[in-house]
Parts: sequence; C-alpha cells; structure tokens
Amino acid sequence: MTSLQKNIDHYMELKGIKMYSHLLRAIALKLGIKSQDAYDFANREKANFSKMLKGERPLKYEYIIPLEKIFGVSLARMMDEDSYKFPVEKEMVPYIKGFRYYAYLDNKDLYEKELATLLSKEGKSILHEMDEFGKTFLDYVVEYKAVNGVRFLHDFYKIRLRFWTNQFETEPKGIFWIHDTAIEFCRMVANMGDLKLFNDIYDSYCMFASNGFYLPQILYSQDDFYEIVMDHEYLFNDLFDIKTYKYEFGPSGKRKQGRDGMSFSSINPVINGCLNYALKHLDKYKKQAQEILKFGIEHNARVKEGLTLKPEDVYIDEIGGLRNIRNNDVVDIAIEANVKDIKDNEINKLISELPKFNEPYWRR
Repeated sequence: MTSLQKNIDHYMELKGIKMYSHLLRAIALKLGIKSQDAYDFANREKANFSKMLKGERPLKYEYIIPLEKIFGVSLARMMDEDSYKFPVEKEMVPYIKGFRYYAYLDNKDLYEKELATLLSKEGKSILHEMDEFGKTFLDYVVEYKAVNGVRFLHDFYKIRLRFWTNQFETEPKGIFWIHDTAIEFCRMVANMGDLKLFNDIYDSYCMFASNGFYLPQILYSQDDFYEIVMDHEYLFNDLFDIKTYKYEFGPSGKRKQGRDGMSFSSINPVINGCLNYALKHLDKYKKQAQEILKFGIEHNARVKEGLTLKPEDVYIDEIGGLRNIRNNDVVDIAIEANVKDIKDNEINKLISELPKFNEPYWRR
C-alpha cells in the first residue's frame, strides 16, 4: 500500500467517507459537476482512481484542490505527514509538491514564513524548481490569480522578465520558468494597478538598452502586450514620461568594450509598438493612436533640436530608438509610424506632420 493510499484511507475514516465511490462523488461536486451526474463520474473514474492510489498512474491534476478542500489538508501532507517539517540538514530534501497549495491559499504570512524558508538539498530555494507536473510556483500563481504571490515574488525575489528568453530572473540568482501563461501573468500584473510593480517586473528600458535590435519572439514585441498597455490607462499614460535609465553591461568592476554601461533619458521604449498596433486596429484604438501621434509631432521636434550629433550620424532603429551610427549607443527614442495604406485622413495627416529621422542603410 502506498503512502498516498494509506493516508487517503485515514482521512476518509476521519471524515466518515466509507467508499472511494463516495469520495469520487464528493470530488465531482467540488469540480462543479451536477449532483445527478456525480454518480456516473464516480463509476467511470473508480478504476482509474484506484490505480492512482496504488501508484500505477499519476494522480490527476484536477483532483488535487478538491481533495485538499474535502480533507482540509494539502496534497503534500496526504502523501507524507512529515512533508511540512522544515529540514534540519541540507541532505533532507523537503517535499516540493505543495506549490499549488500555497498559491491556492495565497496567504501572505504562509509565503513569508513557510514557502520562503523551504530549501533544496543544495541549500537553495525550492521556488526555482518544478513539481511533479513540470510546473513552477509561478505557474500556479497565474492559475489561481494569486495576487499576494505576485507581490511575494516581487518583494522577496525581485522577479524581472528576462526578455530574451521570456523567462524571469530573480535575486538571489535564479530563473522562474513559465510555460504557456506568459501573457496571462502579464495581464494579471497589469490588473493589479501598481505602476512600480509592473515596471519592476516588465522593465522595457532594460530590454531597449541591452538589446538594441528587434526580436519578434520577445514579449515586448507581442500584440497582446501592446493591448495590455493600451487597455490600462495608467500604463498607457506612462508611455509618455521621460525617465533616466542607466544600464550596466556587466558585474561591478568588470568592463565590456571599455565601458561600464550607458545612461539615457527617454520615453517608454514600447511606445512605437503600441502606436503601430493601434494603427492596425483603428476601430478600437484610434484615440490612443491620435494621442501618440500628436505627442510625437512635438516630441520628435524637441529631440531633433536637442541633438548634439550631426543628423547624418543618427539613425532610427526598428523600435524607434535613435542611435549613434558610429558606436550604436542610445541617443533617444522618437515616434515613428510604420504602418502603410491607412485609410483614415485624420491619422494620415498626423503621420505626415511627424518629424522624420534617417533610417539605417540596411532598411533603405
């Protein structure tokens, strides 16, 4: 008899549940299955459930939360009563299959007092590991809309999008892998309405400073990301603020190509992505397109007037970045409309009034 089967039997006895078919009916109701259909569900799943308890096949993921609700304990404890005892020695590997439990409860104190203290046998946080379903804690934060989990990851681990892989890096050093829910997580963070939190996690200035060229696969190049920004007024308004940003090329004390880093002041680097997406969907985002273009007419003129380089020494890149053609350093960000064949006279007039910059020779 496996530990899971033994403990399930124990908790069934405590709850007065006499048969697996009765337990399966209770699971069905927790899954939202109608009462009259719960019996069919139990009969259909009884043989499979027995094999799951015997370890002959994995426990179905959708059963986890219903079982935790029915018995009032986590799946980890159902499988191992000692699972939540903190390790005394590094060789003691704590049970790491409770990510969904913490995300489901979304309790700030539990995150800080329990989850943050759990270590792997190497003495590292288990949060950078995956559970038996190949998921990280971040995946469950998205699944259960665990807003306290987002703040926990931000406050304790300084989570930030590692844009070139669409994964998240943390401090202390580590990576949070997120699978098919990157946009859902971004939308969830945006819905929290905290500008600093969003910008800390999604640092588009870092992407712009360290990247320097357009990568269509990164989150900052996705239509869904532009929609999120334009659908949230506080994020859209932030596109126009001029901020000073310093990007360090490498660890302190090390130099890359003779420089420690670069500093530049600019509007938000994703503004042109938002503009060109809006121009493709004027039925929904014409107002936003107008705002950006009207701003751009004055902004581009100010940028041109303030250039310390000769006009021929500056080019505009794929995302509107102005760069020194000699060393590729960032100079500023200008507004550029790249969408052709727009059938809107008002929009076309605004585009025609935008002060223009040189394109690089490879785009001419």
